[in-house]
Amino acid sequence: MSKKEKGVFRTNLEYFATLAGFKIIRMIPLRIAIFLAKLIFRIYFYTDSRRRKRTIQHILHAGIETDHSAAVRLAKINFGNYAQTAVEIVKMDQILTPKNLKEKVSYSGDKESIEKFLTGEKTSPAIIVTSHTGNWELAGITYTMTSRIPLLSVMRPMANVKLERFFYKRVNNHNHNSCLKKGAIKSLLSALKKGESIAIVTDQHASSSEGIETSFFGHPARTHVSPAILHLKTGIPIIVVALLRTKTPGYFTFNIKEAINEKPSGDKEADVKKVTQMYTDKIEEIIREYPEQWPWTHRRWLDINRKSKYTAPDAE
Repeated sequence: MSKKEKGVFRTNLEYFATLAGFKIIRMIPLRIAIFLAKLIFRIYFYTDSRRRKRTIQHILHAGIETDHSAAVRLAKINFGNYAQTAVEIVKMDQILTPKNLKEKVSYSGDKESIEKFLTGEKTSPAIIVTSHTGNWELAGITYTMTSRIPLLSVMRPMANVKLERFFYKRVNNHNHNSCLKKGAIKSLLSALKKGESIAIVTDQHASSSEGIETSFFGHPARTHVSPAILHLKTGIPIIVVALLRTKTPGYFTFNIKEAINEKPSGDKEADVKKVTQMYTDKIEEIIREYPEQWPWTHRRWLDINRKSKYTAPDAE
């Protein structure tokens, strides 16, 4: 069998297996689906030693827990969070609708920003910076249903084209649309000019061409700068948000931090670095409050679990 044929076979196998699981989950009540998914991910926690060890290392590295046993407990809960996120995405249209939004979603954080960008009679467009905390996929449609402003977010291409089409067809609704990461700046600028909001996830490792070094939990990390560049270019405020799950399945808190409004000083490099660190700090604030809802397995830092040894800029 050729590589091309094997690719087609695997693509279809993954697609139809996912489709079958998708249909089963949608038929099961939410609480039961979450229970079963968490059971599967608990098995995954014990069988995938590489991700388990990395998750524990990162929790300790960030100082969220200083005791190894406590880090292990948090890691177990964290894997369960992955499971719940997956179920919520599959059942997203069963969980949140325009009719039940006021019942299912509460708001927390900066009161002025909540009124200005989310719940006011006349809301304003924003550059939304978010992270993989809580349920970031549901956050998009929650924002558009709440603010009544169209939203364009940046999507990462999936290895499986069929799954990509299937997935984004589901999350792109209620005036929420996506654009490809490659060449996204042009599309994002166009959306802002039309009075729409844009959303960019910035909590994952950025390449040297896409990001700059910031401090994240007191350690060096490279963060995407596109929100900072767009903010300084357009003057549109940056808001850091997260749709955080509550103890009751299917109920959420939409957390929003105080808006970032920085005027260019004339030193573009310094301005970009300052703004990027500002939204990085706000993301860290949310994660510190809800550490179980952020994916600690991701290789976010430059000084741990990296193939190349990190050298601090001032040490070069």
